[in-house]
Amino acid sequence: MPDVSGFFRQWTNRSLAGSCLVLILVSSNLNWSERFWPGILEADAKGYYAWLPAVFIYSDLHFGFFEEIEEKHRNLRWRYEYRVNHPSGTTNKYFCGTAALEAPFFFVAHCITLISGGDADGYTYWYPVLINIAAVFYALAGLYLLGRFLSGKKISDPVTAAVLIALLFGTNLFYYSVVEPGMSHVYSFFCVTGFLRTCQRWFQNGERKNIVYAAIFLGLIVLIRPVNILIIGVIPLAAQSWGDFQAGLKKIFRKPQLQFSIIGLLCFGCITGIQFLFYYLQTGSAWVDAYGDERFYFNGRHFFDFLFSFKKGAFLYIPLLLVALAGLVPLIKKDKFQGYWLIAWLIVLVFVLSSWWSWWYGGSFGSRVLVEYLPVFGLLLGCLLELYRTTFLKIALILLVGFCQFQTYQYRYFLIHWEDMTKEKYFNVFMKLPG
Repeated sequence: MPDVSGFFRQWTNRSLAGSCLVLILVSSNLNWSERFWPGILEADAKGYYAWLPAVFIYSDLHFGFFEEIEEKHRNLRWRYEYRVNHPSGTTNKYFCGTAALEAPFFFVAHCITLISGGDADGYTYWYPVLINIAAVFYALAGLYLLGRFLSGKKISDPVTAAVLIALLFGTNLFYYSVVEPGMSHVYSFFCVTGFLRTCQRWFQNGERKNIVYAAIFLGLIVLIRPVNILIIGVIPLAAQSWGDFQAGLKKIFRKPQLQFSIIGLLCFGCITGIQFLFYYLQTGSAWVDAYGDERFYFNGRHFFDFLFSFKKGAFLYIPLLLVALAGLVPLIKKDKFQGYWLIAWLIVLVFVLSSWWSWWYGGSFGSRVLVEYLPVFGLLLGCLLELYRTTFLKIALILLVGFCQFQTYQYRYFLIHWEDMTKEKYFNVFMKLPG
């Protein structure tokens, strides 16, 4: 028999097991009762999910079942129109990548509903609950892969465990795992971490299969949220040094590896091509601008608003991210190329994300679009904790996790408004409990 007890000898594995227990307990308490399960699929989550019933239950890529479902399930939080009209048909505003990762859990829910004699319309009890479980699964899987990535960067086991706990409970990863599990960000977090880990494995041992795995993860990243292709800029950090990065990059195009590179490229094309195929089947066109007038304005006007504003500033609502940036110091000491490269990439990342017309990204806790990039902040935090294992830093980390959890609690009870915060409103409710 395998030595199960050996799994718990590492702090990283203990932290993952404990995190799993907490996420399941919180999810079941918040979401699985008769009163609250309809709220799991609301707003954007409805659009992400709708591809699954459209394809596998109704065989209707034009979402003609929308009105019937909205009328049937009046207890759903609110009507949300995710359909986009096109001269030749109807499509979905949201890409289908999130639904692709939700699919295994959707099938389990469908089977349970059929076996139990329930109404298998795609929106009864088990469907939302399994979507919640899906988010928990991908959050934990992403943390596991991040732990392996940090281990590959010579971050010790106790520090890695601390980083995983801090990222889960000290950022909005926790919120989007259990409170709004139908949003795309946890799924992107998993794919981004998987991409970085498989790239790292390629630079470490040159196993050709990792080229294909990395291409598959990158394809899913784009299929979920195309702008997240920006993660390719972090590939140099998957190598141990500039020399290793150059060597690994050159090997991809050499003859023994070339066929795997071609297979990887085909996998990437097939995965991202799913969306174009859907568009073609729906409208006769391979591309539909489903967001219409919602677009990027690359003028840099909201760069600092994105980071520091009371409305939705990333560092204000998730201060752990700001502390993690101090990890650039030990990273630069260790490898100047990687450190300065990461600084440049972070500037580009914030510039692009803050250029979206709604730079605060609508109703959300903190800057939700940074959830997928938490692996990068996790690396920086790991570098910081590995070099400076001071009591002060440990206490600061605990306080920051507690502060994030407190603000998450405030947000759930509407003391922190989802998109209408100001300086006055923020300080009026600062550290206050719901009345």
